[in-house]
Amino acid sequence: MGYVIGLVIGIPLFILVANFFFFRGNAPSETEVLNYIKNSNVDTIILPQNVQENSEQYIKGLSRRGRPSGFLDKYPFFDKKNNKHFVMLIINFLDNTSVMRSLVLRRNEEGDKISVRINQDQLNNPKYGTKENPVPVFPIDILNAKWDSDISQFHVSEELNKIFVEQYLKHFMPKEEFKEMFRK
Repeated sequence: MGYVIGLVIGIPLFILVANFFFFRGNAPSETEVLNYIKNSNVDTIILPQNVQENSEQYIKGLSRRGRPSGFLDKYPFFDKKNNKHFVMLIINFLDNTSVMRSLVLRRNEEGDKISVRINQDQLNNPKYGTKENPVPVFPIDILNAKWDSDISQFHVSEELNKIFVEQYLKHFMPKEEFKEMFRK
């Protein structure tokens, strides 16, 4: 009987407490995620061929289903058009083609032409755009892929972009910047 109680009550309670204390992050609401996206414009960037990818594993939270961790692939670069440092963010292992996005990149000698979403609050904020604090951008499509199949394998849907933004706000945006942006 104790085993059953432990399984039915103990494990879910442990997961709930561990998530609350250790994996809480910023806890963005649905409205905050949608406002971040609403304040973003679609633009085109050129991701240089020689850009170095940095991959970071993170814990999304404990769960009885699915993967408890994810990977954030970061592509930092300097954008001449805006005269600022940017970082393209791709969250991996959220959909079937997530691994392909990284494999499609950096094949073009002239750089990858990519449509991205850029939050205008961050783009216009003088705290962003430095090498230490680049403006985050979220990819939509690669526009100059070498093969037609690469275009469909790279595409980030609106729903997936919403998940990218939610993960960024929750796990990667510093708490003070989150409060400044949303808790005014």
